[in-house]
Amino acid sequence: MAAHDLNPSDFTTHELLRQYAGILRELRDRGFIRTLNAPAGDFAETLTARAYSGGLAPNSEKSWDVTAGDGRLLQVKARVIAASALSKPIQFSVFRSWSFDAAIFVVFAAETYEVLAAYEVPAVAVRERASVSAWVGGQRLTLSLVSLAALPGCVDVTASLRAALEDLDAQG
Repeated sequence: MAAHDLNPSDFTTHELLRQYAGILRELRDRGFIRTLNAPAGDFAETLTARAYSGGLAPNSEKSWDVTAGDGRLLQVKARVIAASALSKPIQFSVFRSWSFDAAIFVVFAAETYEVLAAYEVPAVAVRERASVSAWVGGQRLTLSLVSLAALPGCVDVTASLRAALEDLDAQG
């Protein structure tokens, strides 16, 4: 039976979690993610590094995730949402430092992990729009994709990240 023919409802919860852990280990071993946490953030960083001909920051780096091929420092924020929720406000993870040049916002489809949208926004525009969240010790950005795309200097990089995903798929 091919992997795509497996029915998740045939497995116990613990068996599903074991398979999930195994899948995360395999994705890490292949270099697509860096940790065994939920893969969206690591995966978005990998796609961004490939799309920008750059490299990943060390895991200990707090301010940026990717050095672009042109030397810019990029902070990557990822969310996984249902395609039906694209018009609703999206809350991205907290910014605790502003020592980067631009933020890359990547939105994956919850159903398939396809790149639904990706935008590059200058750090100054993100900082001006982000709101303080004292309980998480930083600033958050919560807005719809339409509002995100309207931020000053925003560039739609969806096609570039989709191409990076296609390249990864071609490598197996």
